[in-house]
Amino acid sequence: MQYQLDVENVSSIRRRLHFTLSGKQVSAELDLAFNDLKNKVRLPGFRPGKVPRKLLESRFGKQIRGEVSGRLVDRAWRLESPKLEVAGQPSLEDSSDLGAGDFTFVIGVDVRPEIEVKNYTGIQVAFRSATLADDAVDARVNARLASQSRIQEVTDRPVQAGDEVLTKVTLTRPLAADAEAGATAEILAEEFGTKIFTAGDRFYPGLETLLIGLSAGESGTGSVTIGAKSVYEHLQGQTVDAAVEVMGIQARTVPTLTDEAATDLGYEGGAEGMRAAIRMELQAQLEENARQSSRVELLEKLVAANDFDVPESLINEQFEALQEEMKVRRAYQGQDPRSIRFSDAELADLHNRGRFAAKAALLLAAISRQESLAVTDADMDAKIEEIASSRQQAPAAIRGYLEREGAMGVLKTRIAEEKTLEWLLEHADLKVVEPGAEVEEKPAAKAPKAAKAAPAAEPAAEPAAAEPAAAEPAAWNAKMKKDELLAIAQELGLDVNSKNTKADILEALTAHGG
Repeated sequence: MQYQLDVENVSSIRRRLHFTLSGKQVSAELDLAFNDLKNKVRLPGFRPGKVPRKLLESRFGKQIRGEVSGRLVDRAWRLESPKLEVAGQPSLEDSSDLGAGDFTFVIGVDVRPEIEVKNYTGIQVAFRSATLADDAVDARVNARLASQSRIQEVTDRPVQAGDEVLTKVTLTRPLAADAEAGATAEILAEEFGTKIFTAGDRFYPGLETLLIGLSAGESGTGSVTIGAKSVYEHLQGQTVDAAVEVMGIQARTVPTLTDEAATDLGYEGGAEGMRAAIRMELQAQLEENARQSSRVELLEKLVAANDFDVPESLINEQFEALQEEMKVRRAYQGQDPRSIRFSDAELADLHNRGRFAAKAALLLAAISRQESLAVTDADMDAKIEEIASSRQQAPAAIRGYLEREGAMGVLKTRIAEEKTLEWLLEHADLKVVEPGAEVEEKPAAKAPKAAKAAPAAEPAAEPAAAEPAAAEPAAWNAKMKKDELLAIAQELGLDVNSKNTKADILEALTAHGG
């Protein structure tokens, strides 16, 4: 295919491609199209292949010309598009009528801006040091011990907060005033017994006020208000008359920190070795959080110091990814995904963050090219190993999933961004400061406070420029899927894995007090 092409630079991110195809080439394409139609069409009074061209022109001319012009535009674009850093979908902005003369048309498309980043080394960034408190080590040790807790029958004491009680339950409500005096309506009766957790029951929250203090075989009655978080919607917030009878008491016992308990949890060196290992683990997390905070600050300053136009399509990609991430977070916190809506202010903030993430991604890509920071096969293998380890899956399974989803390129982009950001941090001017301390700034442009680094996406999603500092684990509830609960439990440091049942994971979370 031959054509004349003039490229118009509308702006740093917009191109208009003016194509001209000769009339001779157009005529040849039309001849082929009409000849093909003549061999296929069936019209009364004409043998196959004998329909006159003029008749075909009169009946099918507009359709054939439309199909031919579409094919010519598509073929020309496919030949030229690899030569451009395309960002978004092209649009046909203008075209002439397809006839005997030259055929002209204009395709408009957004392209990635050509960026030459300057002064990206030596950026002053705060590194906020942090001292690990003994309380944090104690809390993590207790969480690990709690994961080994066991349920035991209790016979030598009454019910205490935190016990699980097998109890008969009857709930009633007084009838209306005009009914027989003293008459009640039974709401429910668990006459064969049901287990009630006295530190936040899902079914009958509030009933523990009657149970605590009773021993096995004893009964109690009283007026109780069922908590608003009961899974029984018809009981939520209702005040009822309750009668309970304790049939059995079970308590969760947590092992104390001993050399044997530490060994059972997989630690070497006994109790002291376990504490030392956990201290190192938490200290590493603190340092990584501080380093991540420095990465975000560095990226904010880099974006603020480089002003350039960003294609709206790239901003929208990040904007949509941020919306999906926000929906997932809210779903993890127990909100029905179907009810999740964003306010105008939230959408404006997400769009602003999307613009920031798009600019950051373009800057990191430019610096990566300028510094020749290539992603190697070893880098890819290491990242896949990391993902596999975090998900307790085989690396081959992760690699297979990424290849099936066509996400290897996305993962490579993410690795390139992480590698470039780490290189920038190594070449930054780090100032170690205490947490909360103000940093004396060099004369340089500050990033707008509204700009936040977009969280890195999962490998199968569009990558973002930087990850935020580690957040608190999401709230959980028993309606969540096993893998969601497992992820939260592992964030809390509980000793659970994919081999545990959902019930085991729920027990570990409950014992932790989450």
